[in-house]
Amino acid sequence: MRLDTTSGLSVSDADMTVSTDDIRKAMVQPDGFIKVAPAEEWNRFSWDEIRKFMHEYPIYVLPTTELISELKRLTEGYKKTIEIGAGSGNIGRNLGIRMTDSYLQQRKAIRDYYLLAGQPVINYPAEVWKADALTAVNTLRPDCVIGCYVTHYSERGAGSSWGVKFDKLLPSIKRLILVGNDHIHAANPIMDIPHQTLRVPGLITRNADREADAIYIWDLIYDKNQKGVKVE
Repeated sequence: MRLDTTSGLSVSDADMTVSTDDIRKAMVQPDGFIKVAPAEEWNRFSWDEIRKFMHEYPIYVLPTTELISELKRLTEGYKKTIEIGAGSGNIGRNLGIRMTDSYLQQRKAIRDYYLLAGQPVINYPAEVWKADALTAVNTLRPDCVIGCYVTHYSERGAGSSWGVKFDKLLPSIKRLILVGNDHIHAANPIMDIPHQTLRVPGLITRNADREADAIYIWDLIYDKNQKGVKVE
């Protein structure tokens, strides 16, 4: 078993004595979900407060107004869009789309591994359907797929042996949208396939380098003769 914990937060990354009480009072709804708010509202708090909150919640991408608006724009015109790796459901529920996740962090071995590393684990809401990415795509048959901070499959180096095999997923869809960060996701093999990279003001991920935060978009058709993926 090999997991990617590079997207987590270690004690050395931020002041772990910082309180997140003010963020929780201002940004978490009574139902426990994070409210959709402009990045300007988040920027009232220090980076240590924001990052520690994202660590504790835990969440990797905040549902800012700017991100939700951009994802709605990018999914316009598609018959069915789903989210993979939906986690706590804070992105997909605000897009009104079906949310799926493998529930990896519910497995005892994984849960123990994360807790030993000081990494809180996700509590998956009932509205997030338990299914790995390939099962979700093969069952729900979407033409557009969104993934936020989703780890790619790899047996060595960056990524995880529990990650998504995007090369297997791509032939079944028309558009793939990944929200991430250049430092964390540059090693994803599908980055070698031509795609768009959008820098969206108001996008906030766990990575301290906000200029490296991005939305990556693949518009695809499957060439059955060449058995490969081609960009439309």
